[in-house]
Amino acid sequence: MKKLCATELLVRKEEVERCLQRLLQNERGGVSLDLGSELMKLTNNVTCRMAMSTSCSEKCEDGEKKRKLVKESFELAAKLCFGDVLGPLKELSFWVYGKKALEVSRRYDELLEEVLKEHEHKRLSVANGNGHCSDEREKDLMDILLDVYHDAHAEFKITRTHIKAFFMDLFIAGTDTSAEAMQWTMGELLNLPEAFRKEIVLVTGNVRVVEESDVPNMPYLQAVVKETLRLYPPGPVTTRECRQHCQINGFDVPPKTAVAINLYAIMRDPDSWEDPNEFRPERFLKKQFEDLRDNYDDSKTMDFNFVPFGAGRRGCPGTIMAFNLMNTTIAALVQCFDWKIGEDGKGEKVDT
Repeated sequence: MKKLCATELLVRKEEVERCLQRLLQNERGGVSLDLGSELMKLTNNVTCRMAMSTSCSEKCEDGEKKRKLVKESFELAAKLCFGDVLGPLKELSFWVYGKKALEVSRRYDELLEEVLKEHEHKRLSVANGNGHCSDEREKDLMDILLDVYHDAHAEFKITRTHIKAFFMDLFIAGTDTSAEAMQWTMGELLNLPEAFRKEIVLVTGNVRVVEESDVPNMPYLQAVVKETLRLYPPGPVTTRECRQHCQINGFDVPPKTAVAINLYAIMRDPDSWEDPNEFRPERFLKKQFEDLRDNYDDSKTMDFNFVPFGAGRRGCPGTIMAFNLMNTTIAALVQCFDWKIGEDGKGEKVDT
């Protein structure tokens, strides 16, 4: 476990540095770029390397395919499927969005089948005769799943479809969500670019790039990320299935009912948050503008008023990784570049 954690930490560190290098090269060449695209490339590469030990940027065409599919998946998920609301119209709704969903799924299947075959080919050179990856090669997540797939005596049998479905979920959940949240964060920080630059200098001495180990000593950075996620949750609405009859505010909810939970509204509820529509990171601090390790107030993240990644047993399993990557990336972007609106920095504030 210790080795696995160290490997994941190294992957995130390397990919953040590669992202910074790409931005620097464009800046020196006077070339404009799409920051959102670069952040999506970063999150996609981190996910791919941690899951299958390969970077999507190594094959630009495949990487772009993955990112395009992820974007299309989120666009489809954002559509209102009236068949889910009005049962009799379910068949009709298929012809509106169902065909597009099937097309995206088919392209995912083709892409992931190629990835699986490529990974299996690499395993052959070190396989121990029964299709299993030997100890000579460090295993990644895909190796573990393929070992189970090839094991005739495995307790739980899985198919190639199971593996591809798992990685499809991983790509969708691990790519666009963090990238979008980081874009919102940078948009807000353009309105107050010097907000936590002093904190970064205090922690790093401005002689090295921010690392994950620095984050616990940067309360304002953590507060900025949490406030961004509160205002702009990656998934504004989540769904759950009611397991048994219950009553909510006088409404009867029968078993098997699909319930849509508005996370966006929960985190902008004026009964729980003061000035809920204002970007105020200080609400997550115990004492304003004090550079203390214990200044960060974590109490607001332990209840159901702050649920950017859901909550309970069905909450996002990648929450910790997302927070780590977001905190480190945002700090590095602010530390390494001067962000301003307009050439003289006196442009109009960004309307987020």
